[in-house]
Amino acid sequence: MPDITVHDPRTGEILYTIDEPTDEQIAQAYDSARAAYSVLRAMPVRERLNEVRKLRLYLAAHKEEIARQIARETGKSLVDALMLEIFPALDTIAYYEQNAERILADQKVKTPIFQLGKKSRIFYEPLGPVLIISPWNYPFHLSFIPFICAFVAGNSVILKPSRFTPLQGLYESIVENSGFLKDGIQVVYATRKSANKLIDAKPAKIFFTGSVGAGRHVMARAAEHLIPVELELGGKDAMIVFDDVNIERTVNGALWGGMANSGQTCTSIERIYVQDRIHDRFVAALKEKAAKLRTLASVSEETEPGDLDMGCMTAEFQIEEIERQLEHAVQAGAHVVLGGAREPGSHVFPPTIVTDVDPAMPIIAEETFGPVVTITRFKTEDEAVEHANNSPLGLAGSVWSADLDRAVRVARRVVTGNVSINGVLATQANSGLPFGGIKESGFGRYRGPFGLHAFSNIKSVVIDKQSGKNELNWYPYSREKYRLFCDLINAAFTDKPLALLRTAVAGLKLELLARKRRL
Repeated sequence: MPDITVHDPRTGEILYTIDEPTDEQIAQAYDSARAAYSVLRAMPVRERLNEVRKLRLYLAAHKEEIARQIARETGKSLVDALMLEIFPALDTIAYYEQNAERILADQKVKTPIFQLGKKSRIFYEPLGPVLIISPWNYPFHLSFIPFICAFVAGNSVILKPSRFTPLQGLYESIVENSGFLKDGIQVVYATRKSANKLIDAKPAKIFFTGSVGAGRHVMARAAEHLIPVELELGGKDAMIVFDDVNIERTVNGALWGGMANSGQTCTSIERIYVQDRIHDRFVAALKEKAAKLRTLASVSEETEPGDLDMGCMTAEFQIEEIERQLEHAVQAGAHVVLGGAREPGSHVFPPTIVTDVDPAMPIIAEETFGPVVTITRFKTEDEAVEHANNSPLGLAGSVWSADLDRAVRVARRVVTGNVSINGVLATQANSGLPFGGIKESGFGRYRGPFGLHAFSNIKSVVIDKQSGKNELNWYPYSREKYRLFCDLINAAFTDKPLALLRTAVAGLKLELLARKRRL
């Protein structure tokens, strides 16, 4: 019996099956990755960029067929597949084509006066084969972008996609038909059982995107081998709406931010906090607009593929989690304003709005990961910040106000890795910005300059000329050297007049002593 069975979530049809990789296949993947790494590490950054340029041109030319494959396995709308999966991949490549050489260039660092005559540098060097474990909700976006970051930094990649949406053959086809560097990426289709073996094979680094629980498991397994990890985990993002906003635009932002990809986005808006004076108008407007979204439940023979606003949810277990949270919330007194139940016998879950919630409910305390938003009223700025920060997760969020000073002030107070002001998911739309979370949303940053440095050995180097000079801090020690070092500290690090001159004099005396006394 096959180990992996992939279904079309819209119809339940079996698309294909995959067998678990053998130990020999895993070993071969690492052998190929290590061989590719030996080529990559010696390759100038511009040559690596020439390789990813091939990917950019191929993706742009074949965007629609790739989008259809993504949509077929995930159930998302074709526009979501194109706009949220392929476009960011292309934009990331374009950003690095323009900036990577500068980001990875040797960096000069000012050398202190105590090391006069020396030069300080930072070298950014590759790490080795990197293991990327990607999730099911954005199977291309959340595998491709870390892959590009790792590759441009000089590393080969082993990719373990989700068993729910593995996109079998997609990467292989892209590499073969684009002319991209052979073995620059190895794809290993596997369950958690083989994922453990991939970790035990000791990659240079692990980049994981997924749930908090799975992230803990990956981190614990990696710790056995002291493998560095970067974790991009769940979110419970808050949207804070003050009463001076343009309600029409703000509601439109809330609708897309909460429902795009059927809410199966780690940075989806899940909790909306609206200032008391406009709360009721906001709820009414969001309900009216959400009811107009075109979902799979409303398609007809005349509906073009690109006209669909929302596809269906991908995984049955995630729908069951939403149903559990909603049932608990309603029993505890919450009110479902819109939606609340899937289309019978399907993965189609409608836009859902819930009010009258409290922080103890799972629908507020836990990640929902579906087309569900809660709306809570607040009165003061402090109350809004307290609500937003009342979560173990801290991935992203947004603040909405016509008063930009207030919006920035609140954005600073919200404990999260990313904040959009008067926008949703806006930080992810800028390939130059880092992305990552804090608290139980994980740690580390990728994308932008951080995306290359995260996959680099950041090496500090101090360069001195070869000479017969003895350093002032070297042996032999003496009472005189001790006294002169005291004088140097007093000159350099206390607030006395003519500090620079006193420091230079003390340093010169130490220099003369070092020349005079040697072992």
